[in-house]
Amino acid sequence: MLSRILAPWMWAPLVFILDFVSKRAVLANEAALRAKVSVIGEFLRFVYVRNPGSAMGLFPVGRMVLVGISLAASIFLIYLYRTTDPGLKIRRGAMAAILGGAVGNLVDRVFYGGHVVDFIDVGIGTHRFYTFNVADMGVTVGGTLLFLCILFDGRRSHD
Repeated sequence: MLSRILAPWMWAPLVFILDFVSKRAVLANEAALRAKVSVIGEFLRFVYVRNPGSAMGLFPVGRMVLVGISLAASIFLIYLYRTTDPGLKIRRGAMAAILGGAVGNLVDRVFYGGHVVDFIDVGIGTHRFYTFNVADMGVTVGGTLLFLCILFDGRRSHD
């Protein structure tokens, strides 16, 4: 039972659902979150932000370009997942987490005029990280795991 719950493909819907639900909660409480809500003092706050660009608000190239990139990346991730050895569970889970995050932000871009709902604000004083969401966490954690899998697989093959 536990192996089914932790199956690599489950990470895509898990990240997507957590992202979708959290963003809908943010939108339902938009007015309160515009004023910043402290979760762990000033270190972790929730604040409502609409991001028109890609990661960290960079590259505001327009809605259709970002939708196209997200769609292409999602299709490519599905292809990679399906062609990756099923025994490489961490690698497949990482790809699924990236896919869940990509689809989560894609839904926002399609239904919210090209903008993504961001709300997690981390930092100390005036030194803040960019505001992000659950989908961004899926992409970041999944991307890091995928990089490490590729790195360590490459090192093993040269030994």
